[in-house]
Amino acid sequence: MSTEFYPLTVSQVERLTRDSVALDFEVPVELKEKFKFKQGQHLTLKADINNQDIRRSYSICRGVNSQTLQVAVKAIEEGVFPITLIANLSKG
Repeated sequence: MSTEFYPLTVSQVERLTRDSVALDFEVPVELKEKFKFKQGQHLTLKADINNQDIRRSYSICRGVNSQTLQVAVKAIEEGVFPITLIANLSKG
């Protein structure tokens, strides 16, 4: 388990419902080994929201043989991180 954070680019946003999205991340070749995962693992995302370092963990929702790193994010009432993420999300 790594405690390091790496900037990744969102390569695709798929609207799942009114209040949820699936995010695919582009993992650079030099980081592919670091981002290998096993079923059931999570990915911690972090953001600076209102000058606070906010972190949330999301389940990786692709198979281990997939070439894509994906998580699903659902907005919940008073959930600052997912609400902000979904509202401000853009590819690239």
